[in-house]
Amino acid sequence: MTFLYFAYGSNMLPARLLGRCPSAKVVRTGVARAWSLAFSKASKDGSGKATLVIAPNSAVPGVIFEIDLAEREQLDRHEGAGSGYRREDTFAIEGSTVPASSYLGTSLDHKLRPFDWYLATVIAGAEYHGLDTAHVAALRGTRFVEDAELGRRTRVEAIKAMREHGIQDYRTLLEGLG
Repeated sequence: MTFLYFAYGSNMLPARLLGRCPSAKVVRTGVARAWSLAFSKASKDGSGKATLVIAPNSAVPGVIFEIDLAEREQLDRHEGAGSGYRREDTFAIEGSTVPASSYLGTSLDHKLRPFDWYLATVIAGAEYHGLDTAHVAALRGTRFVEDAELGRRTRVEAIKAMREHGIQDYRTLLEGLG
């Protein structure tokens, strides 16, 4: 048994998601209509993580993965289901007849900014899958903050995932002043 998962944040990068759900396989890209992307999900580390917010005239591209049902609990833990995110199991993706699971932030703070490495991971995933160039440009224009805690476990894991995709210096993915 498997389930479909719509990723729009750092889990779009295959090495990142495979570190959490080894069975994950890309099905295709997709678009979530009537949503926009924000980095306003309050994280335990004080930064903003990606979430979707209702926006009637907007759309967010992402990636649909197929994952073994036995790994759903692992994904819930990594995504913070019940602790800042809620899992939506009937998430509609344009062009798909089958709904997917996705995670939506429940604890939002629109003043938050993503850490540099986190934003770079989202950009790396979007570029890897060839998502819309306007979306990638918007990601590159997102204001971020530099993470001063260089040994943060999630930072180290994200940088390792980017390196597995040939990105030796994640800062090359970022534009602007942060």
